[in-house]
Amino acid sequence: MKNSLMGKNIINLRDLTPDQFRYLINLSATMKAQKQSGVDQQHFKNKNVVASFEWSSTRTRCAFQTACHDLGMGFTYLTNSHMGKSETLKDTIRVLSGMYDAIVIRAQKPEKMFYDAAKISDVPIINALSLGDHPTQMLADALTMEEQWGGLGSSKHKKMAFVGNCGGAPLYYGRLCALLGMDFYAIGPDNIRHQMARAHVKDIQDMFNKWAPNNKFIRSSDLNLLKGVDVIVTEEWRYLNPDAGQEVMDPNSYDSFMGDADMLLPYRVSSDIMKRTENPDIFCMHELPSIHNSDHSIGQKLLKEAPNEREKNVIKTGLEITDECFEKNASAIFREAENRQHTIKAILAAVLGV
Repeated sequence: MKNSLMGKNIINLRDLTPDQFRYLINLSATMKAQKQSGVDQQHFKNKNVVASFEWSSTRTRCAFQTACHDLGMGFTYLTNSHMGKSETLKDTIRVLSGMYDAIVIRAQKPEKMFYDAAKISDVPIINALSLGDHPTQMLADALTMEEQWGGLGSSKHKKMAFVGNCGGAPLYYGRLCALLGMDFYAIGPDNIRHQMARAHVKDIQDMFNKWAPNNKFIRSSDLNLLKGVDVIVTEEWRYLNPDAGQEVMDPNSYDSFMGDADMLLPYRVSSDIMKRTENPDIFCMHELPSIHNSDHSIGQKLLKEAPNEREKNVIKTGLEITDECFEKNASAIFREAENRQHTIKAILAAVLGV
């Protein structure tokens, strides 16, 4: 398959065709196989990548840094940039595009900033997470699913359900399913705070109309629709439908995690939820980080602030996914995390001209 992504920006899945996305999945699988067999992948010596991260990261930062190392590139992790503070975006991008061969940006901002940077830059802009999409994560999820199902191309005609808080991440997964030819179900509370935003619904429906007109895109609060689903995904409870007036609650408040627990608990991913699919091969994935127990500082803070034993038990056993279900699916979830390295490597190789 021919590479048509050389010199291109990777900002939103919406900008890719199914063939381009398939090229990246296949290249990711090749890169992973080469890595595991010890093949020298240092094809990009004297190339350099800069990553400007304004949003916390574990997997994405590590994946970009190790991918650049494997490909023979230099890597700069930039956290104290003047960009947008004492210097305009335009000036910073002009500086960076004069020194680097690709610019990676991660920021809790609308994608307009990423597209504005792309208009200025002489080198590819890669989105490492914005409010509008998470393309590197979606590519890793695609590779993980196809590994789970037996090989490249095996995702076509499969069914994905996002279960839980539908205010944010279903936007990304809906686009992913449209590109792969999968059915997509967004299942969550019948409350505007955790439903999909109108603009998100239109975005996904437009992609299904364009690329997957014979596949289903369904939004519902009915858990009975899980019957026959092949994979379940979920995400943290904190992100809200923008139509409700705010996208993210105060991240330091107890209510940002537990304020809507009563309405979200029926949609907490658990072994009982998984059994509803009646699929013996069902598995679930999670982008991470996950609040699946209280064994971290946030969990301990929540336990101290919990007003009763019932809420303490929820925090201890998991919010968006139970600890028991998380551990049952750990092999897929942590392979999903590992695949960030291989898929980011493929993106870098593709835009720089593999």
